[in-house]
Parts: sequence; C-alpha cells; structure tokens
Amino acid sequence: MWKTTLIIYIFSASYITAILCNKYVLSVLQFTLPTLFQGWQTFTAATTIFAAHYSGHLHISRLTPGGVIEWMPASLSFIGIIYAGSRALSHIPIPMFLLIRNSVESFIEIFRWIVRRTLPSTQKLLGSFLTVLSAVALWYVDPQYDKDGYFWLVSHMVFLAGYKLYAELKSTELSSMEKLWCNSIVSVILLAPGSFLLGHVQDAWEFPLLTHSHFHIAFLASGPLAASVGITGILVQEGTKFPDHISCTVKTLTVLMSLMVFHVTLTTAAFLCILMGIAGEVLQKIDLKDFSATLDLKYEERTSLSSHSIEISAET
Repeated sequence: MWKTTLIIYIFSASYITAILCNKYVLSVLQFTLPTLFQGWQTFTAATTIFAAHYSGHLHISRLTPGGVIEWMPASLSFIGIIYAGSRALSHIPIPMFLLIRNSVESFIEIFRWIVRRTLPSTQKLLGSFLTVLSAVALWYVDPQYDKDGYFWLVSHMVFLAGYKLYAELKSTELSSMEKLWCNSIVSVILLAPGSFLLGHVQDAWEFPLLTHSHFHIAFLASGPLAASVGITGILVQEGTKFPDHISCTVKTLTVLMSLMVFHVTLTTAAFLCILMGIAGEVLQKIDLKDFSATLDLKYEERTSLSSHSIEISAET
C-alpha cells in the first residue's frame, strides 16, 4: 500500500515539476531547439528503463524487431507529439496548452461511443461538451494568442490523436512500459541526426545562455523528470484503482501552479474558460457516483473497525 502511495506522490511531483521546468527552459530561457531538448529527455527515459530492467526492477522481454516494426507508426507519432508539443509550449501559456489538448481525449471518447454504439452517461457527455467548448473558446479569447504557437498545438493534437487511435485499434503484445521504451529508443535514433540536419546543434553553440548554470540545471533536470513522469505514469495507470482521478487532480494543480509561477495575461473570459475546462475534465474523468460509493464504503469500514475496537475494549 505504501509503495502505491509513494508512486502516486512521485508521479504528481514529477508531472508538475516537469511541465514547469519545460516551460521555464522553452519560454523564459528561450531554448527552442526541440531535437536537442526532447532528444535529451527521451535518451534519459530510454537509459532509465534499461537500467531498471537490468537491475530487475522492471520486466521487459517482448521488445523484438517484429514488435518494434509493428509499433513503429505509433513511435513516429510519438516523435511528432513531443516535437510539436515542445514548439507549442514555448509560445502558449500552460493553462491553454493543457486544457485545449484535453479536447483530444474528448474526441477519442466520442469515437469510442460511436464504434461501440454505447450511450454515455449524462455526466460524461456534459464533461466532453464542456471540454471541447472551453478549448474552442480559449482559442478565441486567449489574450496572448500566438499564431505559430497554435499551429504547433494543432499539430501536437493531430499526432496525439493519431497515436491514441493507433494504440486503440492496433492489438500488440507489447506492454505499456515496452511501448515507452520503444518510443524513447526510436526518438533518440531519429532526433540525433535530425538535430544536425535542422541546424539545431550549431544553434545550440550560439545560444546566449549556454554557459549559465541555471540553464544547465533546468536542461539536465528535464531529463530525469520526463523519465519519472513516463515510468510512474504507467505504474499509476496500471497499479491504482482511480488513475483518472489522479491525473485529473495533477493536471488541475499544474494549471493553478503555473498561474502563480509564470506571468499569464488573463481576461475575465479567459479565466472563465479555464474554469470551464477544469470542470469538463473533472466530469469526464471522475465518475462521481463511484467516487461517492467508495467514500461511503471507506466510512463504513472505519465505523465497523471502530465499533469492533470498542467491543474488544469492553470485553477486556
């Protein structure tokens, strides 16, 4: 039990810190060379997973050449996700970035409902509607609207949707951890030569803050943080009872903390759209009936335990 709790705390702290750290490097320090930045993060993730597997903490055995080739379209989409996401985050405030990209999940949910011919609950339907509505509204009312940033955000969302749909429709024997390892290895292999072809290596040598310690710390820290988010995110998804509750809470905390850490210009309309986006995700991800039932069950267990303890005390 304590291990699961520890993993949840590590994931939460890593996710929030990783997003804030990435935003600091990309926007404040203005290091916008994604082949190097994302290359370092995927390299750290690949080596961390390999080290954990070699030491016996993670089990990876089905990453065969055939499995890698079968998963290759998703790995290529993954590269598009991290490259376009890095470009978008360098221009767009964190609340807008996270809440608008949430609409991808809503469209995926709608796709599932159509394919499976199932009727969603009123709560989930309302949540999806609010999520999409807030994403569209934020696009129009964002006072810091940046054309290039939103272009990359749309590209990021297209790659993300493609990745999720491929994973949904393509059956594979690879585990989630093996998929992450495959994505990381393919990313390193392709981003390394890409950094030379796109001239990012030369641009890095001319980066004005290259010798500054705060750049070194933030850049290097982004690697272990990204690896931690990827690995613990899978452990939370597969080893906890309410992973959607956890991810929703962490995203909400990230949005709120980013407003305190970074300067974000907000109008009343933009602020209301942010609240609507948060409400939409809560309704979409958290089943309030199940959550309430769980709380009632825990209360009954505590009451029963307390009554049992009183009976034992009375007997003695």
